[in-house]
Amino acid sequence: MEETEAKAAAAKAKGNAAFAAKDFTSAIKHFTEAIRCCADHVFYSNRSACYASLGEYEKALEDGAECVKLKPDWPKGYARKGLAEFFLKKYDEAAETYKKGLELAPQDSSLKEGLQKAMDAKYDVPSAGAPGFASSGPTSAEDLFGKFDANSLTMAAARNPRVKEYMKDSQFMQRMNALMGMSGAVGPLKEQMLMQLIQEDKRVLEAMAAAQGLLVTTRDSPDEQTEQTTASKPTAASQGDAPKTSNDSHDGSKEAQKDPAEDSCSAEKKEADKLKAEGNRLYKKRKFSEALEMYDKALEKVPDDLTYHNNKCAVWMEMGEDNYPKVIEACEGLISKRYEINSRNPGGASFEKVAKVYLRMASVFEKQERFDEAIAMYNKALTEDNNKQTRNALREAERAKEKFEKTKYLDPKKAEEHREKGNEFFKANNMVAAKQEYDEAIRRNPADAKLYSNRAAALTKLLAYPDALRDLDECLKLEPNFIKAYSRKGAAHFFMKEYHKALEAYDKGLALDKGNEECKNGKEQVLAKIMESQSNEIDEEQVQHAMADPEIQRMLHDPQVRLFLKTLQENPAEGQKAIQSDPKLREIVSKLVAAGIIRTR
Repeated sequence: MEETEAKAAAAKAKGNAAFAAKDFTSAIKHFTEAIRCCADHVFYSNRSACYASLGEYEKALEDGAECVKLKPDWPKGYARKGLAEFFLKKYDEAAETYKKGLELAPQDSSLKEGLQKAMDAKYDVPSAGAPGFASSGPTSAEDLFGKFDANSLTMAAARNPRVKEYMKDSQFMQRMNALMGMSGAVGPLKEQMLMQLIQEDKRVLEAMAAAQGLLVTTRDSPDEQTEQTTASKPTAASQGDAPKTSNDSHDGSKEAQKDPAEDSCSAEKKEADKLKAEGNRLYKKRKFSEALEMYDKALEKVPDDLTYHNNKCAVWMEMGEDNYPKVIEACEGLISKRYEINSRNPGGASFEKVAKVYLRMASVFEKQERFDEAIAMYNKALTEDNNKQTRNALREAERAKEKFEKTKYLDPKKAEEHREKGNEFFKANNMVAAKQEYDEAIRRNPADAKLYSNRAAALTKLLAYPDALRDLDECLKLEPNFIKAYSRKGAAHFFMKEYHKALEAYDKGLALDKGNEECKNGKEQVLAKIMESQSNEIDEEQVQHAMADPEIQRMLHDPQVRLFLKTLQENPAEGQKAIQSDPKLREIVSKLVAAGIIRTR
């Protein structure tokens, strides 16, 4: 046992090192190796974090749930499970998970944040981003500014005139080419190379920041600092003072912050901003007509500023869908006149303000379920102002489109037609064609349990047992009393030599119907195979499957079971007495015998 635990610790150390280097695939392999040696809750927690980092949230949820099962009094396990549920859009489950974690650790900041994010997402609160990873490390320069490519450099030059000048310098371009060539690299070496480039030439950092719409002043260009700060730094008005809609955040609160450039504003601009602030206040009280009046007055003072126009569009949106065409028409008109507006009022149609107009159009298109057009608007907004909020909104729109198309595709009648065709192919022993028909039937009606059962039968014939088991689990989730699913599940486990699981599946089926012939015959076949395997050589494949089962691992690491196994080896008669006197131990021994771990002959 000590040797096994040492192997597990070594595998965990390798996994931690790979995780720190962001090599999550290798980390998963090492943590899996550790789990095979010892079913420790920490290993499942770490592997869950790796899967989440790779976006494999189903697997992250499985490991998070196993972690909580193994160590229900460990708060971090709930953070892992809740995070995976959040990304799978299981907001109710995520909220409940975070609440359970907070019962154990009421002051845990990651659990508090997770609960807040889950509740915000559940009720469609704007800007409800994902909760953070509990084990996130220091933020690197690339984490802050994203990956850098030729398009990023072009965008940086468009946003910051200094970058355009830097591009005339061959040394600067040589470093930028080196930066772009690092996109495929990973780990500490990449970070080291990136930091070296920034230390050699501060202009590299400035270009990376400009690509994200940020201003970083370097010592290499002191003469232009004042001019660039005034031209590029957004004021309270340019940072998105538009009223809040269901898809837009309201930035009116930023007006309370003193803007460095405020004192240089004209009297008309100051008066317009006051009128806009009053309009925002009226908007929040849903006094839409009065709010529009304030924005119109602001436009009389400063007609060439997209912010005030955009605020009016936000109000029209909230006044009802009949106004949506008017909003689109107004926004398109503003975009077409952006250069005229900027010529009359520099900064009145800045990149950031134009981006917000595109976002307004995207919001309208989403409400109209015109997702392709919404996605196009989000992409245009990103070319103007590449920021995290817009990137997240784009991903949400893409997910909403996928969900909408799936829902639109649903048709139970056509699903039944494909099921019948699948049955015909199944009877003709054409399992590939049968599976294809069942695939289409499930796409048409994913809530029909029997479709998953039918596809599982075809997958079993194709020897794809793990896939068949996944379908049967989904079938039983939809219809827990579906006896045929239990018999098919028992068969799949039987063929995988997981006899203890096969018995469990057949027993669950028989608990629903004691006379079910398929489950009775299946169970007898499994028991006969277990007896046969006890007389033969050790089946390595069977043992490997058993050792990969978390339940078997928990049994083997239970102190009472370990003491019993030692007693059974040293004094078989005493071991038999223990089995007879303890029903729980008897059940465990039966499973270990079925799994091939304990041999009676």
